[in-house]
Amino acid sequence: MALEAVTSLIKIVEQDLMEPKLLVIFDAGGMKVWLLKTIELLSAKLCILQAFLEERREMKLPDWRIEDNEVARMFYEIKSKLELVYSEAKCQHLRGTLEIMKRKIVGVEERMLVTKKATALYLDEEKNITVWDTYRSALDPQNEVIVGLQGDIERIVNCLCYSHFMRSVFTILRNSNIHKFQKYVENPVLKLQVIPLVGEGGIGKTTLAKRVYGHPITIASFDIRACVVLSQVLNLKEILIGLLRCISPITSEIYDIDDAQIAKQLCTSLMGKKYLIFLDDVWTTVAWDAIKSYFPENFNGSRILVTTQCKKVAKYLSADPYHVKYQTFENLWKLFSRKVFGQSRCIPREYELIGDRIVLGCSGLPLAVVVIAGLLATANESIEIWRDVAKTLDGVNTYDSHNRISNILSLGYNYLPNHLKPCFHYFGVFPEDNVIHVKRLINLWVAEGLLIPHKYMSLEEVGESYLDDLINRSLIQINELSIDGKVKSCKVHDRVHEICVREAINENTLFIINDNHAPKASHWLSCQASHWPITQVNYGNCSPDKIHSVLCFGKDVYRSKCRLVYPCLKLLRVLDLSLVKWSQGMPSEITDLVHLRYLALNTIGSLYKLQFFKLKNLQTLIVTSWMEKCPLQLPCDILDLPKLRHLHVDKRCSQYLPCLVKTNLQTLYWLKVARSDKKPNFRMVPNLKELGIYIEGQLVPWYLGSLVNLHVLEKLKFEVGRVERFYLPTSFPPNLKELTLRCTYLPWKEIDRIGELPHLEVLKLKDFAFYGPTWEPSEQGFRELKALLISRSNLKHWNASSNNFPVLERLVLRYCWELKEVPLEFANIGTLKLIVLECCYSSLVTSANRISSAKKYLLGGTAYCPLHVRKVGTKDELPIIERSEDETVGGLCQLSCMCGVQ
Repeated sequence: MALEAVTSLIKIVEQDLMEPKLLVIFDAGGMKVWLLKTIELLSAKLCILQAFLEERREMKLPDWRIEDNEVARMFYEIKSKLELVYSEAKCQHLRGTLEIMKRKIVGVEERMLVTKKATALYLDEEKNITVWDTYRSALDPQNEVIVGLQGDIERIVNCLCYSHFMRSVFTILRNSNIHKFQKYVENPVLKLQVIPLVGEGGIGKTTLAKRVYGHPITIASFDIRACVVLSQVLNLKEILIGLLRCISPITSEIYDIDDAQIAKQLCTSLMGKKYLIFLDDVWTTVAWDAIKSYFPENFNGSRILVTTQCKKVAKYLSADPYHVKYQTFENLWKLFSRKVFGQSRCIPREYELIGDRIVLGCSGLPLAVVVIAGLLATANESIEIWRDVAKTLDGVNTYDSHNRISNILSLGYNYLPNHLKPCFHYFGVFPEDNVIHVKRLINLWVAEGLLIPHKYMSLEEVGESYLDDLINRSLIQINELSIDGKVKSCKVHDRVHEICVREAINENTLFIINDNHAPKASHWLSCQASHWPITQVNYGNCSPDKIHSVLCFGKDVYRSKCRLVYPCLKLLRVLDLSLVKWSQGMPSEITDLVHLRYLALNTIGSLYKLQFFKLKNLQTLIVTSWMEKCPLQLPCDILDLPKLRHLHVDKRCSQYLPCLVKTNLQTLYWLKVARSDKKPNFRMVPNLKELGIYIEGQLVPWYLGSLVNLHVLEKLKFEVGRVERFYLPTSFPPNLKELTLRCTYLPWKEIDRIGELPHLEVLKLKDFAFYGPTWEPSEQGFRELKALLISRSNLKHWNASSNNFPVLERLVLRYCWELKEVPLEFANIGTLKLIVLECCYSSLVTSANRISSAKKYLLGGTAYCPLHVRKVGTKDELPIIERSEDETVGGLCQLSCMCGVQ
């Protein structure tokens, strides 16, 4: 029997090999240290193997197959070699045998791990513990082209999750021999470990680490997962807040707390939990030293996953870092061909020959392949461009690793159409690793005059098409999708960001102000310092035509009333102070900047006296309060600004609709409506596309009747404050595509009126938008609905079928604590491809899995429209949740931070 054979081997290793006479002989041969280390290694592995076999015997599982004669052969071979050592005082024969034994035991251990891994997966699947991760956005992993990483993913997951697979075995070993458990398991295995992934920029470290972090086994193995991206300039507070945001709900007021208190919160949150921390892009040992003390040693298998380009940093973190290897030509060719020609298309022979040269010229770096493939995919199959790219890559110096990737990526920039280059440059304004919200980006492009007007498109639609083009070229990455599948935020790889910055500086359009460089004038000033940089000393002699835009990204920058505007800013178009916390309103001279097109402010106090009417050219105005307890006070006539296109103010700020028709206004968040106010006349803003209405006080149903006049409105949000009873409007905008209700507490029977909206594609019901235990939808409604979100509800019985939602594609259920199952009939919805479940009963996950299986059966096993089920925070009990945040599919617990809590 295998157990008896292993027990015999343990005896010979721990007793016979520890004989004093044998140790003396090995000491004389200079090999005593090696022998003691070998004995400890073999003893540890054999003891764990013995506990594994004991577990199988206790569970009455079939005997695990280790060849008895093989173990016996090891036993007798060691015995015979021992006799040689004693008779001839020669150690080499025994050393060779023990080395062979070590290799064989490692092989046995790998088989054991495979067995335990399969068991863990089976048990977790039965408990609905691992379904799909929501670490990233709603991007379907099957739509991403990822090649050559599966082996690396498996190895790193095995390393991270070893203690999870082996937990029952460790329990047996602890119960049978606490000393061996402490010696062979607690210290080496359960102790907090750092696993650095090291490799050149663009080699795929972050992609690999994200796949590992979001792997179903990883999710099941850790109580808490948290991730954060580090920048080259160390910002401890941002790192701590980024990690804490992944673990528990936070508000913006956390920025007012000092670093020590935030660090204490983080440490307390991790104490006693089995956690995985993912630190992406660590540049220096100083950064690690600054944060390592906040990760408690829980002796439970907690791990820290790190990516770094620096070998010195990797070695500092671990004696055995994981080196991410260059991809093989075969893998890179597969990646290249899929990106250029798609999955199924046959590649013309002429292109294939040149493609070989191009792929070889990318030096094994996936990022280079993806960018070059993005270039060629938009080249309309011009063979001349293919040849030119191949020729350029042939001349790249393959021995200069730092400049090599930069030179390759520069090709993607060089072939950009002229109209896209300024927009690409503009990404250099944002700090490295910054998550960029798409609407903010496009509004900035409009204000900067970077977009070419189109006869049949608004400037915002032109901006969307430009961004789509940059994404298709793989120069810009999608960070997060909204529930309807549209890009909500994006980001730039740090090596591509270097090119954005370099080219913008070369064009004399960008200067980055930080604490390391003296201020200099430029069209775009990106302030990344911890202080306000525009002073008389720095810019007093600067002519007004030099500076067009000032955007501040420094964190923890506080200002009280002081001078802000100087003559050098006289022609300013963009002023973004959304991250600067002003404590006493704003300096009045800000409204003297009459050329402003984009203004973003973050303040507390009254702005009543601010003469906004002077800003005749203003297109986008964003005014927020950085302290929730201090609502803003604004003039009520801001909407009279003649060129205003987008207004974003706090919900509790009163605004009146203009007296004259304003055809430019497209976005209005928020319009506060109260019973005491004059009934709003939406005819005054006929081209409004997005509208948020905050209601305070009881309103009669026809109060908002003029909404029907908003013929181009596509997105409408209702949020209710202090109201006893909310009534749906008597009529809705006729072309409404997206509706959000929050805190409206409507009975479910009234939802049929919403279902009758002919063009409604997205419905979000948040924070008890509807109240009651039963929802029975009408079969006449929701004919065009593609995405449905229900967040926080007491719904128990959802009596629906595929006829109620015939074209539904995405279903998101968050904090539906009393709902036990998704209607099984949803398996008949041919278009349904994603169900996201967050903080719900495990039975809800089980029902979603049943739907997925039934749909696959109904489709005959084909992959025409597979249904994916993703979940995070599934509980067997009612969870206590106190947060309410905006939703994103797959990024439902913030992805701009990339995290999950089980």
